[in-house]
Amino acid sequence: MSRRLIKVISKAALLALILTSCASTPDRVNPQWTKEMFFKNAQQAMDEYRYKTALHYYEVFLVRFHEDQPRGIAAEYERAFINYKIENYEESTAQYNEILRKFNDSPYAMLFPPRFEHLSEIGLKNIEKKEFIGTSLFWRVKEKQWAEQNDGNLNDLAETES
Repeated sequence: MSRRLIKVISKAALLALILTSCASTPDRVNPQWTKEMFFKNAQQAMDEYRYKTALHYYEVFLVRFHEDQPRGIAAEYERAFINYKIENYEESTAQYNEILRKFNDSPYAMLFPPRFEHLSEIGLKNIEKKEFIGTSLFWRVKEKQWAEQNDGNLNDLAETES
């Protein structure tokens, strides 16, 4: 290949990388989106690792459809899970605890899908494990210590649920 062709291909690849990495959250969400469309588009954003966009969709959903308690708790769980994925453990912990509080205190708790209570407990346990292990050079040793203190399970709790 000629040097010129290599330069053109390199520049095109760099431009494509720059354009795709600068994707930001949308300023507005279509006002005609249904409840299902919010979840579908947020899930698609998650699949494409666009966590901020997915988070934005769930937050807008919670504002627009605040009266839908069962889907609202699902959106709240998804927000907590996204914060866990982006390693924002403090926010994720607060959100998981808020979900568990709602299961205990809300008069609408009987409408909530029970899996979100269980998944929130798993999320909190996984955060506890990640914070215990940290970024230690000897993370396997720390993971084993954590497992010995917590039922001897080395897997993330969510992995065992599948």
